[in-house]
Amino acid sequence: MVSIVGDLTRSEAGAIAEQLTAGLSRRSRPLPALPPIAQLKTGQTSRIGHPATQAHILIGQPGIKRLDPDYFPLFLGNYVLGGGGFSSRLNEEIRQKRGYAYSAYSYFNPLAQEGPFQIAVQTKKEQAEEALKVAQDTLARFVAEGPTQQELDAAKQNIIGGFPLRIDSNKKIQEYLSIIGFYRLPLTYLEDFPTRIERVTLQQVKDSWRRRMHPERMATVIVAGVDSR
Repeated sequence: MVSIVGDLTRSEAGAIAEQLTAGLSRRSRPLPALPPIAQLKTGQTSRIGHPATQAHILIGQPGIKRLDPDYFPLFLGNYVLGGGGFSSRLNEEIRQKRGYAYSAYSYFNPLAQEGPFQIAVQTKKEQAEEALKVAQDTLARFVAEGPTQQELDAAKQNIIGGFPLRIDSNKKIQEYLSIIGFYRLPLTYLEDFPTRIERVTLQQVKDSWRRRMHPERMATVIVAGVDSR
């Protein structure tokens, strides 16, 4: 997949693409299908000793595909949980209320198959267990209850209002073209994105998070969560 942005014609772009890919082998058969991603059956915790003053906490599970039907409800819900910066619930509970960390956030990394959903927190080693519990409790409560209508409306406003900044340079447009091409997304993906966000309902967000996210079956990794000596 070659994506090009610049002051050139379609034929000139095609010639550049042919030149770039001339040395690649041509396959007559399609690539085999990717194997399915196994879901976690139980919660798992790994503690890795490290002589650092900061503990790094990662919590996650398999998330969503690029073409997942739950993509927009899960994406929008995550903005409320941990993707919205200082206004997110994770940041509010862990940083603002308790001062455990400078930042706490969550994100989905959609791939051809289910990419990871991940919560990340960095905190003092001595308070790693407390920060971990707050993160786990915040996630469990969000999955059980979902966002409020006010939180959802604010998330929509911020995402749609900030969308032009996602495509305000040739570099950003080129990156989106690569994603659209590689994952075979609709060519109208960028035009459709704000509308798809606006159409998501509160019930869709709650339903998708209850069906797809499993707080009791998360994989947790804590680096420097125990004394390495």
